[in-house]
Amino acid sequence: MKLTKLLLTFLTALIVALCYQEVVRSASSWHPGTPTALRGNWKQKSAVGDGGTRHGYDNKVKIAKHSLEATYFGGMPDLFTHIKWRRINHNTYALHARRFSDGYNHKVHRLTIKRISHNQMYMHLDGHSYFSTRHKPFVRY
Repeated sequence: MKLTKLLLTFLTALIVALCYQEVVRSASSWHPGTPTALRGNWKQKSAVGDGGTRHGYDNKVKIAKHSLEATYFGGMPDLFTHIKWRRINHNTYALHARRFSDGYNHKVHRLTIKRISHNQMYMHLDGHSYFSTRHKPFVRY
């Protein structure tokens, strides 16, 4: 009787461990497109000063299913396509994408996006704060 209980407990633990490994393995793989949790329109308040005057701008990011378009300081937008993503932890995502500027260059950029709430996120391009030197969050609009 003790041997049967011990064997049943061991087999149950083995099955649970194997199922857990499968979930973890698939979560760390790269997926095409963008995560649904990040899709939408985001903006970040920013200001540029030249001399004694400061001009306020809204840096904007539009995340669609297969692209990410970023506009800052009223300039031409950066378009990122050929996106693959994976989840790093609970609300942090790593995206690998190519930036379109007068044709695609072969450099793959790494965008790290941390969603701090449903309506706020931080975005880093190749390890640096994107858009401004100050660490300000993007808000959904």
